[in-house]
Amino acid sequence: MSREAIEQLSDKWMNDQSFREELRRDPVAAVRATGVTLDEEEWATLRDSDWSMSDEELMTRASKSQVQCMC
Repeated sequence: MSREAIEQLSDKWMNDQSFREELRRDPVAAVRATGVTLDEEEWATLRDSDWSMSDEELMTRASKSQVQCMC
């Protein structure tokens, strides 16, 4: 996945409450609906994520992930 795709999903997460709700219900379908392409490892990470965490916890994790990807 490109840095652009990561930024696109992060931005959607941060600014779109309905996207966050969709991710909690069905993360695979929510991401597929965006048109963003993920590789197998990224899909596994998505499926294995704990979507029951609060928005604040998930936003913190997403921010940390973005920083790690930039290195």
